[in-house]
Amino acid sequence: MTVERPPEAIEELVVNCLDYVRRASGVELDFTPETLSVLDHYAATARAASSKNPALGPLVAPALGAYFGEVIRTHFGAFWVVPGRNVHDWAVCWRVAYLALNPIGVGFDALYGGAEHDGPSSALRVAAEDREYLDRRLAALPEVPEDEFHLFTTRFEVLEVATEALLAKMEEEGYGGTEFTEADYGVG
Repeated sequence: MTVERPPEAIEELVVNCLDYVRRASGVELDFTPETLSVLDHYAATARAASSKNPALGPLVAPALGAYFGEVIRTHFGAFWVVPGRNVHDWAVCWRVAYLALNPIGVGFDALYGGAEHDGPSSALRVAAEDREYLDRRLAALPEVPEDEFHLFTTRFEVLEVATEALLAKMEEEGYGGTEFTEADYGVG
C-alpha cells in the first residue's frame, strides 16, 4: 500500500515540529498516537515560552497542528485539504465517515490552552443530519478537567469515539463501507 504524502505546506510545518520537539526534549516523534503525550508536554512548555514572547505562538501552533494532523491522517485513513495559504481553510477529512476538522486549530487550542486565539477553529465538522447524533454521543463521555480538554491526547480520543459512532450509524443505516472523497467535501 502506498501512503500518500501530505501537501508541501504541511510537510514543512511537520519538519519544524519534529525539530522543535527534538531540540526541547531529545525525543524523536514517530507519527504514532502514542507520541501525542510528548506533543502535549511540548505544547505546555511552548505555552510558557510564548507567554514571554508572543511572536512564538503563530510559529509553533501551526507546526504542532500539522504534526497532529499527520498522526490523525495516517491513523484514520484521512486526507488533507489545503486549498491555499490561509490555514483557516485547511482540514483533514476522513474517508470512512463524513468527518473533518482543522488540526491547525487543534494546535492553536493546545498551545493557548483554549479556543481564545487568532488561529482557526478546531470544531468537528460533520454532515448536518449527523450533528445531533454525534453531539449526544460526545456529551455522554465522562467530564474532562478544563486543563485536559485541549490536549492532543484528549482530542485524539474524542476523534476515535466520533469515528466509531459515525461508522456505527452508517452501518445501521445501510451505508457501511461507504468511502468519502475530496468531491464529497466540496474539493476539486
